[in-house]
Amino acid sequence: MNELISELGKDRKKLKQAIRDPVLFTQIFLNHEPHEAQKQILRDRHQFKTIVAGRRFGKTKAMAFSTIHYAITHPGSIQFILAPSYNQANIMFWEITTLLSKSILVHLVERVYKTPFSKIIFKNGSEIHARSTTKPEYLRGHKAHRVILDEAAYIPDDVISQVVEPMLADYNGSWIKIGTPFGKNHFYDTYLKGQSEGFPDYSSYRFPSTANPHISHEFIEKKKREYGENSIIFRTEYLAEFIEDQNAVFKWADIQKNIAGIQLIDKGISGRRYVIGVDLAKYMDYTVIVVLDVTEKPYRLIYFERYNRRPYAETIFRIKDLHKRFNLARVLIDSSGVGDPVLEDLQGIGAEGYVFTSKSKVQLINRLVAAMENGEVKYPYIEDLIKELQFFEYQLTRTGIKMGARQGFNDDCVIALALAVWIAEQHSHKVLRRVYGATG
Repeated sequence: MNELISELGKDRKKLKQAIRDPVLFTQIFLNHEPHEAQKQILRDRHQFKTIVAGRRFGKTKAMAFSTIHYAITHPGSIQFILAPSYNQANIMFWEITTLLSKSILVHLVERVYKTPFSKIIFKNGSEIHARSTTKPEYLRGHKAHRVILDEAAYIPDDVISQVVEPMLADYNGSWIKIGTPFGKNHFYDTYLKGQSEGFPDYSSYRFPSTANPHISHEFIEKKKREYGENSIIFRTEYLAEFIEDQNAVFKWADIQKNIAGIQLIDKGISGRRYVIGVDLAKYMDYTVIVVLDVTEKPYRLIYFERYNRRPYAETIFRIKDLHKRFNLARVLIDSSGVGDPVLEDLQGIGAEGYVFTSKSKVQLINRLVAAMENGEVKYPYIEDLIKELQFFEYQLTRTGIKMGARQGFNDDCVIALALAVWIAEQHSHKVLRRVYGATG
């Protein structure tokens, strides 16, 4: 390699080419041969790049190559490697230091810091920092020419919008997001932008684990057999696919199959049974009222109302009026918080309340999930309802499952529909017990 570098020093044209091309730079100065997929990433000049890659694709090495090349060819540049944990960020950082230590480029390094945060200072003034996004407040106030986001899908959306993007404002900087898929968040959004002609500054790639020729394809085949070719684990971890239902509560296929050409009505039909589900507005969200025709299955959504910033007295009047117009329909409302006094005013029509806890919410939503999976509830295409169903998600926490709307969306329509299905089922069970003498 030293002979090649010496030869390049005599040929300025070849030297410039080697410095300009990150692939040649990696081959000559870092003594590594990137595989074909890594070459595509290294040569991409877009400002914002999203790389969706399966496990063991070689993303850490690819980003290490790229980060070193940028630091050497952009004197005075500041780069940050960000990851969900400090240990994760340091994996790439130590890959960079290892590559430099075995290269002639080590002479261009002024100092490597290990504490309090990992940092490399180059003699040309460039810097490479490694940080965690666990405590984003420590990143505020920093500026960067480029940010590498490792395991990007696990970094929260608000950290990207409120911390990472402002870091790039001083220099009109760039970022590279890389990782395996996890849900439908900023990582998915920018992947889609990279696939669209409408965002010329964006590019995106998706590479399965097998794009790396240096790993055992036999091992990948074993994992396919172990997990199943269509399992979420295999498709996300090894095929690098975004799975529509990965952390969505309602499957998109179920949402679609239950859309029906139903005509909304303002008054019940004689002889038919109805139930009403109501989610009351709190703070800046919406009050949603749903009426289901539950005379037989599948239940049919035949009335829908959504509004905000109206007094509760008006909502109470609306519920009483709908109860009367829909054949004395049974009513179930969210009686948590502000719902408790509203429920008191609805005692005259026999309205019932549903108190939300983390456990009771999961029970309520799971009943709606089952109804949708079984095709037991149909609804017309109502955009607000469809969007809320699509972006209603779950998270696994230390204390159990947390369900709610994805950031930027509401879940009032989902809750109102779930309440209506719940009371319909409760009424159905009571009827069965009365008719058949069932005890459970």
